[in-house]
Amino acid sequence: MKKSKTSPLVKLKNELEKLAKKCSDIKYRIPCLWFPADKCIDMDSSIQVNPATFFLDHINTIEKHRDPRIDPRRSLNSQLPGGSNGNWIAKESIYNLMVRLTTAYDHDGDGNIGGGSDDPTMNSHGIRETGTFLKSIALLGHIRRLGCTTIHLLPVTAIGKDGNKGLLGSPYAIRNPYKLEPSQADPLVKMSVEEQFQAFIEACHILKIRVITEFVFRTASKDSDWVIEHPDWFYWIDAAIPDRKNGEKDLSIAESSYGNPIFAEKELALIKEKVTRNDFRDLPTPSENYRKFFKLAPAAETVKMDKKGRYIGKGKDVESGKTVDARIPGAFADWPPDDTQPPWGDVTYLKMFNDENPEDPRFNYIAYNTVRMYDTALAQDRLANRELWDKLRDLVPTYQETYGIDGVMVDMGHAVPVSLMRSIVDAARRKDPDFAFLSENFSIEESSVKAGYNAVVGYAWWVEYKREGLLDLLTHVGIRGVPLPFFGAVENHNTPRAIRRAGGEKYARYAFLLNTMLPNSIPFIHSGFELGEKMPVNTGLDFSEKDMESLQGKPLPLFDISGFDWDGKHPMLEFTRRAIELRRLFKEAVLSTDTGSFVFLQTGNPDVFAFLRRGGKKTLMVLLNRDIQNDQSFSCDLRNFIPEGKVKLENLLSSRSLNDSFDLDAGVLSFKIKPGDVFLFGWEEYGEAD
Repeated sequence: MKKSKTSPLVKLKNELEKLAKKCSDIKYRIPCLWFPADKCIDMDSSIQVNPATFFLDHINTIEKHRDPRIDPRRSLNSQLPGGSNGNWIAKESIYNLMVRLTTAYDHDGDGNIGGGSDDPTMNSHGIRETGTFLKSIALLGHIRRLGCTTIHLLPVTAIGKDGNKGLLGSPYAIRNPYKLEPSQADPLVKMSVEEQFQAFIEACHILKIRVITEFVFRTASKDSDWVIEHPDWFYWIDAAIPDRKNGEKDLSIAESSYGNPIFAEKELALIKEKVTRNDFRDLPTPSENYRKFFKLAPAAETVKMDKKGRYIGKGKDVESGKTVDARIPGAFADWPPDDTQPPWGDVTYLKMFNDENPEDPRFNYIAYNTVRMYDTALAQDRLANRELWDKLRDLVPTYQETYGIDGVMVDMGHAVPVSLMRSIVDAARRKDPDFAFLSENFSIEESSVKAGYNAVVGYAWWVEYKREGLLDLLTHVGIRGVPLPFFGAVENHNTPRAIRRAGGEKYARYAFLLNTMLPNSIPFIHSGFELGEKMPVNTGLDFSEKDMESLQGKPLPLFDISGFDWDGKHPMLEFTRRAIELRRLFKEAVLSTDTGSFVFLQTGNPDVFAFLRRGGKKTLMVLLNRDIQNDQSFSCDLRNFIPEGKVKLENLLSSRSLNDSFDLDAGVLSFKIKPGDVFLFGWEEYGEAD
């Protein structure tokens, strides 16, 4: 899609002006939190609006921020100072937005989101109640007031249908990465989904908010548009082989059905030992029976879609030489080989490498050694599925040219073949040297720097609710240091909501504040966190059996229609804003990575954690009691860090109406902290540490 001469935001404004002139009796409720940037409505309920004038008000408010020196249809990277090869991300605060979910709302007040007979995303008045790019523009005021400067979008690409787990399907079940999911367009205006996305990015850029989109390079939906054109980009199995039932206990049944390959304990031990040593030569393969499930890719002309919405083709059986009906199998967690996650029946793995002998292939199957820990004999540049790689390489530049995106999050980036990832990074940075690449890697390692990434997801969300995990995080990040920035995320779309962890809101508060102030940490708000949202988006990571039992039978937002509780009071909201504001006010200290910028303080109590951030003659002190059941006493000697004559510390998180100050006794701070309480102190002109 080429850019038109008329600005998409101007076109959107014109469309809304036409709509506003019509006699509108549209029933359209919106939450008061969606009021425009620079405006404030002191209400915690919903209000009835004319949708045309409501959205026009947003656009007019946004346009007041236009900077004549900036073209908002282009990436901001070359137009704002400090791009530094994509390392601008280190200074940002990120709001993570899933368009369909985050801006979903019951506009007609009937108690349901959507539910239309023809289109489940629409209500009976023809209004789309699931999230859209238009409504996401209306959310920019909220995002800006939070203090976030970058938006990370979960995939906005077209969604497939084969194997969908819910009514709408997962945004990670990508039918075509070059196309956008049509249901993200708002039918209130006569503009394509592509034009509405362009208008959204233009609005973000006017407010100097960068946009990062997420791409998935290793998988596709089983009914991908690419199947008909390139069946050789996919794995195929005998269509007669059934899928394994989740939790199947009978080994004989499990081995005769399709699922993740089953390895004996000795094989698993050897696999893990070799991978730990980075020895990918002759990795143990799945059983012969499992490998025989797979057939040679059918010729394109034989591939048809059956009544179930599956692609079926004539695949050749190598052993017999006969052709059989073949289908595209689903994916599963690729590491470790004995991972117990349920299969991902709505996606399949793309075939990254061709076999040395295509007619008698050695690696024509899906397993850890063909889609993640690539066997050395397979992972050779000369065996690369080159046409597929070129298609994947050109994806990011297409979005740069068409939409002006500022960066990309790569789903499971560390599992993309290194050569392919390098070509993707190089192609994007030829267009924009300051383009940012982020990796969904939970490790914070030098290998990500070498691969060209500017930041990784990291593992804070996974450990900080445990005493020893929190200690390890502070020791690793603060004392030993990390080679690149990571997400200061308390939760993400695959984890439990922070407020559902032990301690609830108290835990969510102290973990978010801690993440906001750590060295090399990028504050990350998974949408809904600021509202105290309890329902997880997906159950992919770190859920207990008790968690899973409580969610049994409940539709998950990653796959089904859902929305947040935007109405009512949200105690987490003001705390979240304040934490990010204090990071900005003390940015010299928080952004410093110099030796001595992080000081781990002794408290005399293993449940009371305290550390300093220092830089630019400013100091911040984070103090928390991670015990969410008991009061804890502590004593902390600050004599080497406070200005001479300072006798009190004031909690910067306190409400202005409360006097929340604490006396220092000859430079020593000590008092009894209530369960889960967190404090933030700050001062200037600190004395030099011994």
